[in-house]
Amino acid sequence: MRLIIVTQFEVVALWIICVSSWTSEKCVMTDGFTNLWRGDDCHNGNLTVSCMDVDNVPLHLAIFPISIQTLCVKMRNKSILHANDFSRFDKLVELGISGQPAEILPGAFRGLFGLQILSLTCSLNLSIYSNTFKDLHNLKQLRIISCSFSVIALDAFAGMKQLTTLTIIQQEHNLLSDIKSLAGVLCRIVNNTSSLTSLVLWAEIATLSNPKCIVSNGTTYETPSFYGLQDILLNFPDLKTIGKGVFEGFKNISFLNMPLNNVLQMQLLQSGVSKVESFQFLQEDSDLESMCEIVYQLSTSYVSITTDHVNLSISAIQNCMTLREMHLFRSPISQSFIDLSFIHGLRNLQVLTVHQFSLNNTRFTSLCKTQPSPILWLKKMSLYFSSIFSIQHRQFICMKNLEELNLKYNRISTIDNFAFLGLQKLKVLNLGHNQLSEIKSFNFFDLHCLEYLNLEANPLVHIEALSFAHLSSIQNVSLGDLNFPPESKIELNLTCVFGSIPRGLTYLYISSGRRPMTLIIGSDGAPNPGLGLHVHGETVSFQDCERPFFRAVVELTARTEWILCGSIFAGSYFKFLQRFKLESKLSTLFVDLTSLNTLVHLRDLQLTGVDLNRQTGLAIMFHNLTRLETLMLLGCRIDYLEKDLSKDLQSLRELRLVINNELTIMEEFPEPLKSLKYLLIQDLLLQCSCNNAWFDNWAKRNRQVQVMFWDSTLGMKEINCIGEHGTQNFLKYSQIHCSMDVGFILFASNTLGLLLFMLVVLLHHLAGQYLLALFYITRGWLEEAVFRNNKRRYRYDAFVSYSGKDERWVVEELLPNMEQRGPPFLRLCLHSRDFQLGKDIVDNITDSLYSSRRTVCLISRNYLRSNWCSLEMKLATDRLRVEQRDILILVFLEDISPHQLSAHHRLARLVKTRTYLDWPKEPEQYQDFWDRLWATLAPKHGQ
Repeated sequence: MRLIIVTQFEVVALWIICVSSWTSEKCVMTDGFTNLWRGDDCHNGNLTVSCMDVDNVPLHLAIFPISIQTLCVKMRNKSILHANDFSRFDKLVELGISGQPAEILPGAFRGLFGLQILSLTCSLNLSIYSNTFKDLHNLKQLRIISCSFSVIALDAFAGMKQLTTLTIIQQEHNLLSDIKSLAGVLCRIVNNTSSLTSLVLWAEIATLSNPKCIVSNGTTYETPSFYGLQDILLNFPDLKTIGKGVFEGFKNISFLNMPLNNVLQMQLLQSGVSKVESFQFLQEDSDLESMCEIVYQLSTSYVSITTDHVNLSISAIQNCMTLREMHLFRSPISQSFIDLSFIHGLRNLQVLTVHQFSLNNTRFTSLCKTQPSPILWLKKMSLYFSSIFSIQHRQFICMKNLEELNLKYNRISTIDNFAFLGLQKLKVLNLGHNQLSEIKSFNFFDLHCLEYLNLEANPLVHIEALSFAHLSSIQNVSLGDLNFPPESKIELNLTCVFGSIPRGLTYLYISSGRRPMTLIIGSDGAPNPGLGLHVHGETVSFQDCERPFFRAVVELTARTEWILCGSIFAGSYFKFLQRFKLESKLSTLFVDLTSLNTLVHLRDLQLTGVDLNRQTGLAIMFHNLTRLETLMLLGCRIDYLEKDLSKDLQSLRELRLVINNELTIMEEFPEPLKSLKYLLIQDLLLQCSCNNAWFDNWAKRNRQVQVMFWDSTLGMKEINCIGEHGTQNFLKYSQIHCSMDVGFILFASNTLGLLLFMLVVLLHHLAGQYLLALFYITRGWLEEAVFRNNKRRYRYDAFVSYSGKDERWVVEELLPNMEQRGPPFLRLCLHSRDFQLGKDIVDNITDSLYSSRRTVCLISRNYLRSNWCSLEMKLATDRLRVEQRDILILVFLEDISPHQLSAHHRLARLVKTRTYLDWPKEPEQYQDFWDRLWATLAPKHGQ
């Protein structure tokens, strides 16, 4: 025995490694939105995972979230289910295990506290050990299908305290076909649970005897009583012998299917069974009288007989009076006739089905004429393959309560007017697959409650006006195949045949087979919004395309080369279409489909057999389809999938591609697909090129999209490409030709990054104070180079650098004499007024200084003590050095001795080499000072 213990750390680590990929070679996850492939017997929950060829459950399911509710796993041959294999999925409600597992070890179902349904479908000898099912305390349904067992411990099924339904189905010959093995499984389950209420057994066994259960001390006892079961379904199609008292413990059998002959009939009545609610007989020759004897003694309400010959007569049905349903089936290779007059004696019969029995047409047509009493009890009658040739006037007048009449697969060629007179409660009439060539005006008279009418697969040559005008409650109509004379066109006017198009119509199917067809609306009458329209023909053309009828259609299926209105694509007239399926042919003539982009309500779109390479408007064909959720391109031709196609498909959740040519998927194509969850690609061939290498990487690393590659056999596979050496695996090609050593790249990038970080820290430590100046000097030099030969625009005439303690002089003296004098009027930049709030101070200084034509420094003792003023002086002198222009003006507001200036090297050098201004001490000199400063700052011609 092998035991795998997965620690919490290992689970987390495995999740981190694998969660980046929703592409799995073995599994598919769905969320109820899509009908993607699922495993055998796998029901679709809110989150469903289906897996194939699994031999290591924790490994292959590690990428999936713990919140999945349905899991179906097909195991590899001779694989083993170990303890804790499913323990991650504590939200699991349904689990299906199929394939060929060899063993299920104790603890395999540990942690599945919420599991309610468990299915085991297997073929090899399966070993189940002690207490394997003990953790399934809340399990309600257990299904064992086609399994054979080599080992079943006596307490293997112990612990299932809430089990209510047990299903055992065996359709192939193996150990369960032996009653001893069947009894062994039953004993081990029934003896370990007291909550069982429903039992389903389907086994190919020949002998059904009273089974024995073996207990631990080696003694035997009879199978425990099944009196607690409320619902029992038994199917033994190969049964030949029934043991005495075998059904003693079965209080009520809901369904029993078995062969029946005189011997089995006697054995059945001696088996101890008291009631069979539904009986299905399999026999070569059925005698109604003997069958009714069993029906009477077992209080049967529903009977189904499969036989080659049945003898029915009114005198023999006295014991069948309790029957509510009767279904008669005959083998297709034999020929037998039946007379339906026996139903006059079955006054509780509500449902009658006759399949493959030929009717005597004379007696059938006179069924309501020869008997005076009406057949008021019959509500549903189905006569399949019964060789009915015609329906005559008032033929069903005695069946006034009939609600469903199914005459499919007969040879009906004519229907008389008023044939269904009196069937005012009829809701369903199925006349499909007959030989009707004409529909007359009063064929369906009096069918005011009819909701469903099927006339498909009939060679209809003529439909009279107002043929369907009497069907005031009709909802679903199928017509076809329209087969008008070859010399005339097939044209059908809906208003002509309906009178007025029914408001309650929800589905309309019209087919002309392989011939062109024109549909004319004919009036402004329209059904309520929500109509599903299905058309089939070589080509289908519409007239009256502006009628309200088109706005009522929300679902359109067209099996035709092209669907047209005049000579253009008719799709654009269905303004409120939500689902559209076009099944065309690649070889057909060109019709522009660009107007698909006007169907802004479209949610599902399927194009089959369309050559998209010929569409001149392909780039914009899917624009405006912002509500589209499903797009299928099946058997189509398209060379490139580009971003232009997907630009507006932000709601797309599912994309299916079956492309009949080599395809290039551009790297930008999936960028707009923000809602995409499923990408299914069948038989995809990429060009073997490194330009496509991104797709395989994207498919494996995209966390949002689950990508599945399939072949024509609907098996999961890897993507292929075609190149100089033919078809090859694209993953291997990209690894050989397009990949790099990831480890080396990571090592090199990390090393370079670390060295760069160390260099930056070292430079900042040694020369941090010079780096900022260097940056701005470089910036100034670049700007000067750019604007050297161009007229440069400045926001300010001068940037004023001053100490905040001198702001009073600036406001009271400088601003009035500079900004209020003109023209031209000067614009000065002051830090207290013009700096941008919230911006870095150094950035404010730099931007303002370089946005000004000149810089004016107001020198005072306060100025020399200010660090910010020192920085402004430093940046101004750097700019002066780079631009080599007279852009720096010094103004001394007070006398400063050379000794004090010597401590400020930059300023001391400037005083020695440049002319500056002194603020005069005498008021009469103020005007000359302002004139001189204004003249210096005022822009010259050309500046």
